[in-house]
Amino acid sequence: MGYNQGAVARGFTEPTPPNQDSPEAEPCRVGVRDGKIYGGFSTPLYSLPRLREPLTQPLRRYPMNEYLDIWLEILEAKKRGLSGKAVYTIFQKYQDQLDLDFAETLRQWFHSQLDPKKIRKNKDLARNLHNFAINISDFPLGSRANNLEIAILAYQSALEVRTRSAFPEDWATTQNNLGNAYSDRIRGERADNMEEAIRRYEAALEVRTPSSFPLDCLQTGRNLGNLGYDLQNWESAIEGYDNAIRAVEQSRDWATSPDSKRQILEDALPIYGKMIQACLHLERYDQALLTVERSKSRTLMEMLTSADLVPKNATPQQQDQYRQLNRKIAALQQSFAPTETPEAGEHRGHRDIATATDAPGTPQLKHLLQQRDRLLAQINDPAFNAFQTVRPQLPDFRQLLTPETALIEWYLPQDPNLGAWAFTVTLDQDRPHIDVYCYSADQRQRLDQFNQTYFADYRQASWYQALGDRLDDLTEYLHLSDIIAPLPPTCQRLILIPHLYLHLFPLHALSVDLNAPATPLLERFSQGVSYAPSCQILDYIHHRPQPATPPQFFAVQNPTQDLNYAQMEVEFIRPYFDPNTYILSREAATKSALNRPETLEKLRESHIIHFSCHGGFDSEKPLNSAVILAGYAPLESAPTEEKRQTLTLRDGRRFDTAQQGLTLGEIYRNLEIPACRLVMLSACETGLMGSLLTDEYIGLASGFLYAGTPAVVSSLWCVDDFATACLAIRFYYEFRQDERVVMALHKAQNWLRGVSAAGFLEWCGQGLQMTEEECEIIEFKLMDYDEDCPFGDRRYWSAFVAIGL
Repeated sequence: MGYNQGAVARGFTEPTPPNQDSPEAEPCRVGVRDGKIYGGFSTPLYSLPRLREPLTQPLRRYPMNEYLDIWLEILEAKKRGLSGKAVYTIFQKYQDQLDLDFAETLRQWFHSQLDPKKIRKNKDLARNLHNFAINISDFPLGSRANNLEIAILAYQSALEVRTRSAFPEDWATTQNNLGNAYSDRIRGERADNMEEAIRRYEAALEVRTPSSFPLDCLQTGRNLGNLGYDLQNWESAIEGYDNAIRAVEQSRDWATSPDSKRQILEDALPIYGKMIQACLHLERYDQALLTVERSKSRTLMEMLTSADLVPKNATPQQQDQYRQLNRKIAALQQSFAPTETPEAGEHRGHRDIATATDAPGTPQLKHLLQQRDRLLAQINDPAFNAFQTVRPQLPDFRQLLTPETALIEWYLPQDPNLGAWAFTVTLDQDRPHIDVYCYSADQRQRLDQFNQTYFADYRQASWYQALGDRLDDLTEYLHLSDIIAPLPPTCQRLILIPHLYLHLFPLHALSVDLNAPATPLLERFSQGVSYAPSCQILDYIHHRPQPATPPQFFAVQNPTQDLNYAQMEVEFIRPYFDPNTYILSREAATKSALNRPETLEKLRESHIIHFSCHGGFDSEKPLNSAVILAGYAPLESAPTEEKRQTLTLRDGRRFDTAQQGLTLGEIYRNLEIPACRLVMLSACETGLMGSLLTDEYIGLASGFLYAGTPAVVSSLWCVDDFATACLAIRFYYEFRQDERVVMALHKAQNWLRGVSAAGFLEWCGQGLQMTEEECEIIEFKLMDYDEDCPFGDRRYWSAFVAIGL
């Protein structure tokens, strides 16, 4: 008979070999000598005359010495360095003797060996017994019921030495493992066993706290949470998962590698989904929403906080040095390697999630972190150190929202069997009101399938032709009408906080049917629809102070000189802001010009920063995503992978971003725009972002939010040059009258999708005061579009989204 080589311990501490440095560690043969039983040491492990108490039960099947021989053979194997599955061969040989009598014999042997004067010996005995209990509880052969009873008795015996006062960490570990054993126990009343398991886990968490032992706390908290979840004991589930999540947050604070930080959160994602589900069962909607926030866009939130928070008692030179270090750290922390989706299922153990990775940039990042720590030690500001940690909490919705505003936040848990959730937040008599829409597992599956096919033919004509039908399908799969219908009629502003791949879709263009013909969300909400990475980031941006400076308009205009309508776009926008304008136009818009000190100073002072140029998103290396500047001609061929720093545009051209692009990495490292109110990215793919399981918000928009602006307007696909120019010009036309970014984009998109060819020409002539010749050029261009409603198709007006305030 064989055994399962794939069996693993579930949340147990891995057994360790006995202490071989003991002065009594002379090996000898296991067996009987001079009437005494020896094994592994030259001194007796067991002597019949030294038994302190009689056996409480008669040994029915085998002589006591036969049980002792089995145990001593196991000890000898451990002395030889065998542990874990390696001792299963011995268990297999004696599986019929591994019964309750063996357990009782083991207990009495243990008591007989304890010596109040030899603390180290007692600790070693307890460790051996504890580790044996781990092995026997996971042994897949023999009587499962007996194996667990033996383990429980061994753990309980070990606790006579591993007391909380003497060895608190060992005590907590044994309590955790006893919880595992009781949760699996076959004998006894199930309710009693489950109650005892919960009691043991809770005892372990008294020592295994998130701040003291985060990895151990994560293990035990997950064990308690999963047991409570399976029992539908939601209070216990929440208690366990809350401890585990706080342990995850502490572990992330201690981790230095960006990959380690993401891996810690990614490994724990199943906990967040179950925690949300448990909270919803108890109708704790605020706690469920907070759990959502604790798992989303954590890196960006941490970077935003560290970027703007500086020690007050630092000198100006030290503050500048601190900010520069933060920018270099931020650029490295946003770099990531693609990760594989972990397999479904959980276990009660954990991987070594605190191990530093060998990812590129990790040594450099550690060096920068050490530099920052030394600088903070030199500054020595205790008050600043206390505020460095980002504490997850829901914002005060009374300040963030108005009675006319609704917020919808989606969450797609890692386990698709949990479905998905959409949380709706409104104000009801100045108090936040949270509703939840729950998606079934089947509905979640349809969403996942939609995402897998949405970009299948991207950048091909077929993709744009099918876009409208695909968005109609998405409307159905998201059940938007069901989510929007309960909102009060007073709600005229909508804030959307997507999750994972939902960030990639123009949700504001989806149609809802509310007892009337289906209309886009954009039309349903007269004060506009905006987006945000998370509630916490939106709240942070809302409260971030901005200096009062004279209004300035900064633009990069058609640097590659192949976008005729980008050239026209800036020419018609510029008069709205003259004379306070600074334009880098055509061949002058080089990278060196952008990096000149006087240009960087103009950027620092600008209220509005406008890029009218090519752009692109690099899905393999998001930090290489860029807006294209003037410079060398596009590359003829792709460089080798080792030297890869190029960005490929829709038409196949490749640009060297090191020479001809403002990349996301450079924005994080170098760009400071504290006075900025808006960054308008009138270019392709500037709103796309990396898609990680942890929902890190990695894209050009995140870079500009980090640099200082509260609002970014960016695009979700490769856009039409002429339609984009028209939208941008109309946006500033509206923005001049109402300086709310969301309202200006709302009005511009609504106008563009509904304007007729005649109406458009009338606006060109009267609104923009184009010459007759210019109007003729526009009229000729309109022949490329629908003659009745040139820009009514969603590909033309819905690509741009307002992110932030």
